[in-house]
Amino acid sequence: MSDTPTSYASAIDIPVVRQPFNAENCPNYLGITIGTPSGLLHEVQVDTGSTGIVIPASLLMVDGDTTKGLVSGVVALGPAQIAYQPSGNTLVGCLYLVPSLSLGASLNESKQVVSVCEAGPLIVFGAKYAGNTSTPGVQNPVDPGMGMMGIGFGRPALSYTANAGQSDQIVYSLSNPFLAASVGGQPLYPSYLLSSAGSGLNGYITLGVTTAEFTASPFDGQTVPLTSAKPPVTPNASASTCDCAPASGTSWPAAPTQPYWLTGPAAVTISTAHDGLPLNGTMLLDTGVTGAMMSVPQARNWAANLGGAEITITVPNASNASAAPVMTYSFAVSTAAPVNGVFAIDPSLSTAAAPVSLEPVVPSSNIAFVNTGINVLLAYNYFFDGQSGQLGFATAAPVTLP
Repeated sequence: MSDTPTSYASAIDIPVVRQPFNAENCPNYLGITIGTPSGLLHEVQVDTGSTGIVIPASLLMVDGDTTKGLVSGVVALGPAQIAYQPSGNTLVGCLYLVPSLSLGASLNESKQVVSVCEAGPLIVFGAKYAGNTSTPGVQNPVDPGMGMMGIGFGRPALSYTANAGQSDQIVYSLSNPFLAASVGGQPLYPSYLLSSAGSGLNGYITLGVTTAEFTASPFDGQTVPLTSAKPPVTPNASASTCDCAPASGTSWPAAPTQPYWLTGPAAVTISTAHDGLPLNGTMLLDTGVTGAMMSVPQARNWAANLGGAEITITVPNASNASAAPVMTYSFAVSTAAPVNGVFAIDPSLSTAAAPVSLEPVVPSSNIAFVNTGINVLLAYNYFFDGQSGQLGFATAAPVTLP
């Protein structure tokens, strides 16, 4: 292993697509355009609530034509299936090893694809069919316009294990493209910064900022350390769902790997539960949804008394518990009865970071958990350092890169 320090490219902005934040009658959304191996451009939603690129498998084929086979260099690894909850919607396809694709892509005057940076090698989900768990026998061709780019951490990334159970088994897990980005062959520091205010004219996404840079001017952010862990491995999907393994006798390619960090710490305070005292928990800022989801196993019947409650979400200062928190915001739950278990939010008594709704969910651990939704970006810039394991926040404001 070389002791030579990695030389990183300067931080860059990736332009986003669609409307700006807080546009009237439009939900907040982060999306970018990628250049796919097929040569076609494709819009994907940037989602911190998942990990990995999920696009139609045709975008990995020559000219986007499924009859022409895979683009040279793209390798089919094995069958895969995703089931989304609570909708029950499913996607069936394959995991592929993709050498490279473009981020922040567009066409120049000569109709050639140009981009801000590249990402790769990556494990990508190529979807072929869509369905629902309620009708498992019904599979329809996938919507050609669908596209998701998961950049979250602490998420159970879909995986496929080659030679499962053998001494030479290889695990392929969906990759976070922002942590494998480069410019002209020079790697970018594996981090990202998301903002509703933007760090450029149209940019809401910045790659390549180090923790030292984020905590200094002009970003002026604060961070908390994350906990590293062994990444979970999902069971292999049934081979009957998609026949896409390499030909017999083909050597399995090396699997790209990335650090795995657990979901970050938080404190949850509900005025109508636990005597209004803070409860330890974890927090996921999820840019893929506009509403919040929450579980509070430490407080009995907490959801029964949510009407009119004030809720505060805080990321405490890790080095000094008495210091001002790294991030905090509050919102008020409407006194109206929930609809299908989902509570409305009273915007007149809430801060800008408030979600559009709140849904109590079944706990998956013994401490509180909150999925904040995307609206926290209206109050804070959001930072993740995938190399040193740091989660950060800074007051949302336009920042121009040096």
